[in-house]
Amino acid sequence: MLRQANPNQTRLGAIAFVNTLPIDFRFTPGPDILRRYEAPAVLNALIRAGQLDVSPVSSLCYLREKHRLYLLPGVSVSSFGAVESVLFLTRFDLDSADFAAMPHIYVPDDSETSIGLLSLLLREKTGDDASARFTSYPAAQAADILATWDNALIIGDRALYVQEQREQGGYGDFQAIDLSLWWRRQTGLPFVFAVWAARKDWAATHPDVLADIQQRLCDSRDGSFHNPELFQALLQAARDKSGLSPATLERYYRHCLDYQFDDAHRQALTRFEAAMGLSVEEHTHVS
Repeated sequence: MLRQANPNQTRLGAIAFVNTLPIDFRFTPGPDILRRYEAPAVLNALIRAGQLDVSPVSSLCYLREKHRLYLLPGVSVSSFGAVESVLFLTRFDLDSADFAAMPHIYVPDDSETSIGLLSLLLREKTGDDASARFTSYPAAQAADILATWDNALIIGDRALYVQEQREQGGYGDFQAIDLSLWWRRQTGLPFVFAVWAARKDWAATHPDVLADIQQRLCDSRDGSFHNPELFQALLQAARDKSGLSPATLERYYRHCLDYQFDDAHRQALTRFEAAMGLSVEEHTHVS
């Protein structure tokens, strides 16, 4: 359980992958903010339980909980094409009898949105609701799952490791489907993996704090990309954190990820909401 040393502290979530490092890199919390790094699925659970005040959350979590969450404007974790950190690997073509006969499709326990996106992909490719075959696995065991069971959805830093290995000739007997690229080809829209949100009950009583956090997140993002020295420091921090190569990380930040949230992202979120069979409503944000 997240402990608050001071009842006036803001409990701020942060994603424990390198994907949000540009947003977190120059954001230094003072004593008024208690920051907690976790995998996306854990952050989703914490904000649902009221144990975080503000946090990045999976877009599917936001859509399911938006009746009690405010959407912070201007910032997201999105992609306009191949994201490289959300990959579904399988030894069999999706339309093959071998794939249809597989009793289990393995999905990691640190994801929510990517699992929903995979369910859409498989429904479009096979015409069936394959989610009944989804089997959760501990994310740290991704390599073992692939070796043993011929398929796995892999996200975050682990997917980037797989991408690096594929570029060096590894996983050659696997088909690797980048789910963000698939979405882009289907819709022409970016895919929004995560947004920043605040609990409405907390936001109603802390509007100035929330506005300050939102501004600092955007300032950190902009500074990380606009200042060449800061960007090189960001790459080094990401390399120290992940062990990934500078080339992989620079491509990831500059060409795979997008951290804005504008009309195209809002349309994409609405499209995803409808595709998942959720009620489509106006997304509330703090202005």
